[in-house]
Amino acid sequence: MLAAPSKTTTHADQLPKTLAGRFELTRLGHWRFCELQAAFGYDLERYLAYGGYPGTVAFEGDRDRWYAYLKDAIVETVIGKDILQFQRVGKPALFRQAFEILCRYPAQEISYTKLLGQLQDRGNTDLIKHYIRLYKSAFMFHALAKYSAKAWRRRGSSPKMLPACPALHTMHQSARILDDPEQRGRVFELAVGAELAQQPGALYYWREGKAEVDFVYAHRNALYAIEVKSGRRKSRRGLSAFLEQTPGAVPVILTPEHFSTFSADPMAFLEKVSG
Repeated sequence: MLAAPSKTTTHADQLPKTLAGRFELTRLGHWRFCELQAAFGYDLERYLAYGGYPGTVAFEGDRDRWYAYLKDAIVETVIGKDILQFQRVGKPALFRQAFEILCRYPAQEISYTKLLGQLQDRGNTDLIKHYIRLYKSAFMFHALAKYSAKAWRRRGSSPKMLPACPALHTMHQSARILDDPEQRGRVFELAVGAELAQQPGALYYWREGKAEVDFVYAHRNALYAIEVKSGRRKSRRGLSAFLEQTPGAVPVILTPEHFSTFSADPMAFLEKVSG
């Protein structure tokens, strides 16, 4: 006579059920300067002009072909397949137009009303907020809130637009954009912000009146007030004003000379400054 099968459940039998739904999320962002430098010998000039997508490296010698590849193979694929196939957007042409407008404001604070006013259609600020959320969810943009100790004030602020890599801005500009110190400074500030946005923690900007700080980076119990210095003339008034209001913040001035070291390990760079 065969014995009845045991009803005892072992720990091994339970293992697949008890671990169901557990995972570690690994985000792979745009290629950073240190990665492109190691793989393709990039210098800062090349990174500011083309950085972010290794697939475009082969086309950098022909700007028209570089632009076409970036627009058709990357940007349009993200918009058409990653967003529009899964999200409801009433006017796809307007949505695409919004992308080009957002790309033209690298590391700049801009009101939703001003952005909306440049769209060739009627709408309201909720429309442009929705568009920004969709592009942010597709890892194409970061919309930084203004830093405040009060969370409700952060939510109500105008965003500082940060394309996820320099190429998303320079693709819509003249090939000689970096010859202009003002424009070059904007692109370099974008490059710094894009690196910071890939780090753990929270990234903001700060402004009160004419006093501003390019980036405020919060990680664990540390708060860094980061001023980006490049070709543009900028005073330290904003940094001083922020430190008066937030004495515990660590001031950081980041220049092109420091960028390679910063990109190699942003957290180690900031910790060394604070030490």
